[in-house]
Amino acid sequence: MAGKRIKPGFREKVHRYLFPKKKNPVSAKKINFSYDKKKILKNFSFTARTSQIIAVVGRSGEGKSTFLNIISGALTGGYSGKVAINGYGKVLAREDIGFVPQEISIVPDLNIEDNIVFFGSLYGLSKSRAIESGKELMKIMELDVPISANPNELSGGQKVRLNIVVSFLHKPKVMILDEPFVGLDFYNRKLLWHFLEHQRNRRKTVVITTHMLTEAEIHSDRIVLLHRGRVFADGKLKDICKKLKTHFVLEMKIGSLNKRHKYDIASYCVDHNISLLDSFGSYKMFSVESAGQKNYFLKFLEKNSITYEETGFREPTLDELFLKVKSV
Repeated sequence: MAGKRIKPGFREKVHRYLFPKKKNPVSAKKINFSYDKKKILKNFSFTARTSQIIAVVGRSGEGKSTFLNIISGALTGGYSGKVAINGYGKVLAREDIGFVPQEISIVPDLNIEDNIVFFGSLYGLSKSRAIESGKELMKIMELDVPISANPNELSGGQKVRLNIVVSFLHKPKVMILDEPFVGLDFYNRKLLWHFLEHQRNRRKTVVITTHMLTEAEIHSDRIVLLHRGRVFADGKLKDICKKLKTHFVLEMKIGSLNKRHKYDIASYCVDHNISLLDSFGSYKMFSVESAGQKNYFLKFLEKNSITYEETGFREPTLDELFLKVKSV
């Protein structure tokens, strides 16, 4: 007599029960990945802890999405290195992972309820459990639409929120989102940040990529800055400031400069580790390490008869640090 069909995830549950592990929610060691003979990730290592929102930032093409595809299991080969979720390989840990890709995954020909049931079945959820979880997440995400509605009837922001709902029906411990804020207005971004903070407070680990640097600075517990396929800096804003030796930005308007003045300023900046972050007409923004360094720079300008007007001196934002990284 044929045996009963084993439910999805049953073997993994038995293994995890017999061999429990207490490890970091996400651990990636020495990940290398190349595409079309170009190295995208180079000896990339990363660790995430419980109850954190971690924002992975960097220029386009730095490997942010590739990294998320690797740790989520969406990319299953073509790279070297080790990835563990809660101490297990991605196969044993698949119930712990929820992944929201950049593209909308919901099926347009199915209504919301059928989408929830379909995606729930991929995680081994019964119809009733999937619908219960879906309704709970829709309430948290303020997706106030009938469950019988068709996705084509939803706005762009509502579709993004539904995409998140169907990705996290199984209540994963590790939630991974690739550029979830693209195309969202302020209201929808605020809802999404509120949802992510709610999950963090429930001891979930959230890893996102985003170009919304100012918002990432406000809401994230850690910022991982990628540059040339490696982790350039990892930590709070102050840690990145220390890494870049940029504790302050100096904003000023400088009068007309001849070639000699331009050369003198450029030489001084190189010799004293001052970087020009932004320039538009007479407006200049420099990165400096201290108030003392700023004062010496201003004295240099005065000594060389270069007219200026100081318009700002303050701590940098993440956006401004990003400008510094581009010049490294």
